Amino acid sequence: MEQAEKIYLEIAKIKNLPPLPEVSVRIIAAVNDPDVSINELVEVISLSPVLLARLLGLANSSYFGRAGQIKDLRIAIIQVLGLNLVKSLSLSIALNVELDTSKCKLFDANYYWGHALITALVAQKLALHLDNELMTPSVVYTSGLLLNIGLLAAVYIFPAEMNNVFADSERTEGAVSKKMLEHFGQTQYDLAGILLERWKLPEVFQITIKEFRQPDFKGEEKILAELLELTHSIGYYIVADNNEEMPDFSSLLDKLSLSQALVDNIVAEVKENKENIDELAAVISG
Repeated sequence: MEQAEKIYLEIAKIKNLPPLPEVSVRIIAAVNDPDVSINELVEVISLSPVLLARLLGLANSSYFGRAGQIKDLRIAIIQVLGLNLVKSLSLSIALNVELDTSKCKLFDANYYWGHALITALVAQKLALHLDNELMTPSVVYTSGLLLNIGLLAAVYIFPAEMNNVFADSERTEGAVSKKMLEHFGQTQYDLAGILLERWKLPEVFQITIKEFRQPDFKGEEKILAELLELTHSIGYYIVADNNEEMPDFSSLLDKLSLSQALVDNIVAEVKENKENIDELAAVISG
């Protein structure tokens, strides 16, 4: 079999992924509903034993100092975790459960989810300073979490091939995508577009991520894609956890009409909270 034909068949596997289970569909709909009540969210989460167990485990962790006292998710949300945190974790854990990455030894799930959480959080904070109806907090945050979902899908479907990709890639921005393009003929964002369409997630996520970093894209989602490009890069800087000077993002800031001072303040705030984010990433990755 020729290499081109082999790659085509591998990519076709993504199109043949099973539909997103109804429970996960309901979870995604609930976490993106700004008016969802605690009782409604608890009802949906309770349909997933894995998700329920991980959230209760977090609420009872030493981090929150509860030592196994909480057995009811509603109480955990009200007294410990908070609605926004639970919504964020629910979406991430649901996706992580659907795309098991354990067979790829060099895939660092904690690193992946740490970067995803930071990308989403910074994007959400910056979006508050943009006057655009598309940029609602839930849409922006979910877009950030989903941005690298194509990488997760590739690791799930091609664990051996992706192990080689990671072995041959530096932990720098764009390195893995470049190697994936060489191997599969498509980037993780191309694969994400296929996956999100297959799972019938809202078009705003499909389009934004599929067109991520495409210079010819002119759609209304372009501003969201540009915001994610900025926060994706900021995410690498924060995850690296060093004291080097932040890279120059002036061109992206100019496009979005955002100030460097605003970015500096948000980055400092998120860096102070990085230990908490690392804890959440560990909960998501299981």
